[in-house]
Amino acid sequence: MAASLTSSRLAIVSGKGGVGKTTVAAALALAAGRQGKKVLLVEVEQREGIAPLFGLSHLGYEEREIAPNVTGLSVVPDEALVEYLYLFYGIRYVGRVLKGSKAVEFATNIAPGLRDILLIGKIKEAERRRTGGHFSFDLVVLDAPPTGRLPRFLEAPRSVTELVHSGPIRNQAQGVLDMVSDQERCQVVLVTLPEDMPVRETADAVETLSKMHIAIGPVVVNGAFPEVFTEDLHAVADDAPATLTADAERAGIVLSAEALAELGRVAGSHARRTINQQDAMRELAEETKLPSLTLPYLFAPRLNRDAIEQLATDLIEQGAVT
Repeated sequence: MAASLTSSRLAIVSGKGGVGKTTVAAALALAAGRQGKKVLLVEVEQREGIAPLFGLSHLGYEEREIAPNVTGLSVVPDEALVEYLYLFYGIRYVGRVLKGSKAVEFATNIAPGLRDILLIGKIKEAERRRTGGHFSFDLVVLDAPPTGRLPRFLEAPRSVTELVHSGPIRNQAQGVLDMVSDQERCQVVLVTLPEDMPVRETADAVETLSKMHIAIGPVVVNGAFPEVFTEDLHAVADDAPATLTADAERAGIVLSAEALAELGRVAGSHARRTINQQDAMRELAEETKLPSLTLPYLFAPRLNRDAIEQLATDLIEQGAVT
């Protein structure tokens, strides 16, 4: 079982919508880059979630450096089709005519899995690419579709190999299938929140991916609240004002009734959240049997490069990048 987020050359980062998988993918790429790895950070489906984290308006299909040792790329089907037609058939002009037309949408709708093959096929090319006899990238980080769609995304090459029995398309699909089923080359990194529903979906995803024989790395628990209480959490949750009054008296602090009431409201809410968080973490460990890494909740109106750098530091300190 993988013990690091970088033990495979491709890290496919996924999670339930809203858990921060794009944030974690960006933090992982930065962490690996800071450790001297050459990293490609890829997004698919034109989500445009990575660019704002690095202070950019958007990412394009052309690879560009977005941080030291980190290259960014956005893969879209029509651009991937143009490249595919050129690489396998030497056709560039027709591909450019098709790009942006309804033909690409039509083709990917009638051919199950073709759209995903175009997307992940580009990622496979980057993972296999060599420069000067060495792999061009030490790590490829994919901000993948959410867990609800991830199995179909990863199963697309198998569907294509069953439909197409020869030719470049089948070879491409088989190459992708070989990559995603090889633990040395690929692992899925699931992101969750320390809450009941995301943990349940993560456990379901682990079960599904395990049946597909896909390697799964440590689970990243994102958005963990700091645990600030040394007292019995249940006592604080049940009667925070009384607990705070006793603590204030021991410390020689005099508080007004209004201050105690407001502090009690905040403390009780935080204690209940901490209890729920601890319960969710236990459930995650019991259900998945996977190691986990924890990233803190960031009290910021929006995430930016500084925030991602902070999370990258947390990953490095936890030994997530080897």
